[in-house]
Amino acid sequence: MGKKRKRLAILVGQADESFQSRFISGFTKQAFELGRDVCVFSMYKKYQDTVDREMGESNIFSLLNPDFFDGILIMKDTIQTAGLAEQIEEQLHNSYDGPVLIVDLDSKYYKSIFIDCYTPILRLTNHLIEDHSVKDIAFLTGKKRHRHSLQRLAGFKESMKRHGLSVPKDRIIEGDFWYLSGEQCVETLMAQDKKLPEAIVCANDQMAIGVCKAFHEKGVRVPEDILVVGADSVEEGLTSPKIVTSYKSPAFELGGYAVTVLRAMKNGNEIPEFDTDAELIYGETCGCNKMTESGINIRRKDWHTEISEEGFDSINNVIFENLMIQNDVLDYIGTVYSYAYQIKGAESFHLCLVKEILNLGEKEVRRNDGYGSEMVYAIRYSKDQLGDMVSLDETFDRKLMLPELNEYRSRPRAFFFTPVFFEDRCYGYGVVSYGDTPRSYDDVYRRWIKAISFGFENLSKNMQVKNLTEEVKQVKSSKFDKIDAMYDNLSPEEKNDYTLVNDIIDNNLFNYHFQPIVRAKDGTIFSYEALMRSKTERRVSPLTILKYASMQDRFPEIESATFNNVLDIIGKSKENIGDAKIFINSIPGVKVDDLEEVTKKLKACHDNVVVELTEESELDDSNLERLKEYFANLDIDVAVDDYGTGYSNISNLLRYMPNYVKIDRSLLSEIQDKPQKQHFVREIIDFCHNNDIMALAEGVETSEELSQVIHLGADLIQGFYTGRPSPEFVGRIDDKIINEIKTYYQERMDGRVKNVYIAGKTNRVALISLAKDGYSDIVIGKGDMVYNDITIIGLPSMKTDMHLRIEAGYSGRIILENVCFSNIKNRPCIELGENSVVTLQLEGTNVLYNTGIMVPDSAEFTLEGSGSLKIELTNQEFYGIGNDAASKHGNITFNKDGNLTITANGTKGTYVGSGLGGRIEVSGGSYNIEGNTTEGVVFGALYEESNVSIEKCGIEMDLSGTKVVAVGSLEKKSSVQIQDCSLKCLIDGREVVGIGTLLGESSFVKVYNSLVDVSVNADMCTALGALKGATELDISMASVRVTNAGADALAFGGKEADTHISLIGVDTRVKVYNTTGVETYAKDENITIENGRCKIVVNDTEIERELIFRF
Repeated sequence: MGKKRKRLAILVGQADESFQSRFISGFTKQAFELGRDVCVFSMYKKYQDTVDREMGESNIFSLLNPDFFDGILIMKDTIQTAGLAEQIEEQLHNSYDGPVLIVDLDSKYYKSIFIDCYTPILRLTNHLIEDHSVKDIAFLTGKKRHRHSLQRLAGFKESMKRHGLSVPKDRIIEGDFWYLSGEQCVETLMAQDKKLPEAIVCANDQMAIGVCKAFHEKGVRVPEDILVVGADSVEEGLTSPKIVTSYKSPAFELGGYAVTVLRAMKNGNEIPEFDTDAELIYGETCGCNKMTESGINIRRKDWHTEISEEGFDSINNVIFENLMIQNDVLDYIGTVYSYAYQIKGAESFHLCLVKEILNLGEKEVRRNDGYGSEMVYAIRYSKDQLGDMVSLDETFDRKLMLPELNEYRSRPRAFFFTPVFFEDRCYGYGVVSYGDTPRSYDDVYRRWIKAISFGFENLSKNMQVKNLTEEVKQVKSSKFDKIDAMYDNLSPEEKNDYTLVNDIIDNNLFNYHFQPIVRAKDGTIFSYEALMRSKTERRVSPLTILKYASMQDRFPEIESATFNNVLDIIGKSKENIGDAKIFINSIPGVKVDDLEEVTKKLKACHDNVVVELTEESELDDSNLERLKEYFANLDIDVAVDDYGTGYSNISNLLRYMPNYVKIDRSLLSEIQDKPQKQHFVREIIDFCHNNDIMALAEGVETSEELSQVIHLGADLIQGFYTGRPSPEFVGRIDDKIINEIKTYYQERMDGRVKNVYIAGKTNRVALISLAKDGYSDIVIGKGDMVYNDITIIGLPSMKTDMHLRIEAGYSGRIILENVCFSNIKNRPCIELGENSVVTLQLEGTNVLYNTGIMVPDSAEFTLEGSGSLKIELTNQEFYGIGNDAASKHGNITFNKDGNLTITANGTKGTYVGSGLGGRIEVSGGSYNIEGNTTEGVVFGALYEESNVSIEKCGIEMDLSGTKVVAVGSLEKKSSVQIQDCSLKCLIDGREVVGIGTLLGESSFVKVYNSLVDVSVNADMCTALGALKGATELDISMASVRVTNAGADALAFGGKEADTHISLIGVDTRVKVYNTTGVETYAKDENITIENGRCKIVVNDTEIERELIFRF
């Protein structure tokens, strides 16, 4: 008999990743040699991209019972859910006295051990310098402030220092350990005005792969043109088209060392040093070719194949299909057990479920704060199939974690605990053991157990649908079903009711209350439903009346009384009813004896009548057609009542093709908490709208139900919450309810209730997923971000009503890739926070509708990339990129290759800039600006001084308005510098300046090596300078074209004589049509024209200007 063993625990994220897997293998090997069991508690990923998934996955760590372990190790750097690792440390500090060891990050309470990242990079850099004779080397870092990143950078710098080589600032490129930052590194290096470095050292293999990929796409050969090395070798690097030169961290050895440290801490012994070196891998990307593809062992260790063993990856594997079709918990876990053999190498597998699983389908499982005090031991599977079990009857105390841990065994084992969850719904956990083989679980197990998790979610929905179907059938099979019970079988009380109902029918003792039906858009009353009541002293419910009327075969009399009585009330109440309609309940298939009289009354009131039919009666087609024809001839609308019960289906609805569909209360009760009901109701409403039918939500009793049905698109609302039945026709429901309705409807019209996505858990955000999940806002820079630089991915044809907000103080890069934002609430589509430093990189085709990008005074904004951005501005007061008319904007820098298009139609605004100004630097790319505005500036400021620099780009503008300035300021001084550009302006208006200022006291314009083409048609205008102030023009090595027309049209400067013009080496062509006969008021002595060509024509008469040649 074996003995009860000591145990060690590991808490880790993504245990099957290369480093963690090798570490765990080394740890378990050493632990097994010491006779210790190991329990590994692992998330599938280091972090999740939503809060719900974080809650569901990280719940596995709540299972840990510290009292069971003689030592605990936390691989802290792999648990990247914000604050989670620190929370675990706090809990252990308060409840556990044993040794705790942290790996690769510092701890507030415990000892940490670290992998050496300094020496391997130093050795790799030495290799490049000494063996490949390179001197100009760039370094691509990892995440800022990450220990591995800092150590690797320090190792690189030390190697360069030892060899007497400098490291220019622009040779250190910031990355984030991910492939994309490798590609961005290449873009950065190739954009520099210098040669590429001879080599690049990357802080990990993933970034090295990204670098090689980007160089390959740009025709730069690795290693022929540039050498690349990585770090912390991974399988992808070893199997790349060219093996990545790198190093392999001694993770296996560190794992074994960790066991030695825990043992020393437990026994109070001295802790030895860890001195194992990393293994350098001389691959092909540095040009060594010492390791080739033949050196990689791709052979299987076993003769069996996935197909022959019907493994998880076999084409014949149907586990997914067989899991999806289950609608019973026991059948489901039986199916899971039947596929447990697919876990390669496993000696045993256990499935432990929360007790709520026993009620699955009746309510959702939402246990994300632990697993409860008692677990259901659902599956016990072993390789030898001895003692196996599939059951829902066996339970155990959750503190035991797994009963098998306390069983006696002859040899030690490792057990891997992983969560079984979907989003925030935790169904339990799985436990897999590979016996005493030192290893971690692999990707096959991860994918297999996640399939089981997804299957539980599907099972839950299948069972909810099944239960809902039964619920709907049982709620009320029909309010018009005939009761077959015989009178003699009735109780004395029931016999009294039987007699009373008979008296009510005989004497027409019916009364009617009217429940308002309101419009979902504004809460106004659209109609009323007439609801039967009795005039007897003892109230008799409508269902009781119908029950005993059925027993007496008196439905025809009920039908006749209902129509005659309600139609008489309508006739007498026309003034109170107005255009409102009255819904009258009818019993299909029941004929009235006085049809002629009823028909006469229906004709008189047809505008106010809607007849409700229940589809449950299931009339045959011929009778239904006759009934529909009867009401159609009377021009009376028809409603289908109680839709969602009985025989409800789309084909039956098509038979009736009513004007209204009343969705039954059974589908609306607590609909806000039941996704299945939401799905069914949405489908019904969509069908109604597609077929010109109004959808009426009947039986709304709470604010939550009201909100949900309006958001789902219901047209009409009826229920106790909006208005109770009344003997009188109420003219208006409660104002509070009306305001609620308007609010919910506006939310629906806006697209959705505000729903915020916090970015940073992944480095890529897919808009299609966010739109599907109803998100309205994306926030970047909030909380602890795993990834600082974010890529937002859309589709070229996909429009979203989303808003991007960057938090105050954020500094990083945001990539927009085929993104379309649209903001209907007049907020900017993209909003930078105070003191933020944002680089927006454009890829693909991007569009901002309605509003643009807000850059507050304290922020810095840079636009980069080869993609395009189109901004369509529709507000009366607008700005494309910058800030509003009452504010300054922060530093705006364009350093891009792609196109920027801005269109605007409004009364006042700036295309790029703000009311009170700020710095604007434009470099690279092309620009197309179009718009019509009363007061507008394209690049610059409305009411304060502007300072604009434009270079290396092409700009075309087509503008119209009352007061317009293309580049400069509307009311204050302007300073504009243009170099290496093509700038063309076509402007129509009343008071216009091309480049300069309209009302400012002075303007300085400098143009070098550029084409400036200004064409203006305006009463008062100038192409360059200050229209009403002093002007200084410094133009050289350029081409200037001016075509202006207007009563006071000028080419250079304004009406002030204080205008100085210098044209050096300029090809000048000016045509002006005006009433003054001059193109400028500058004095002759203030005009210098040298070494160029100059032709100035005013009113078709050429004006001679002195042209000086100096060589």
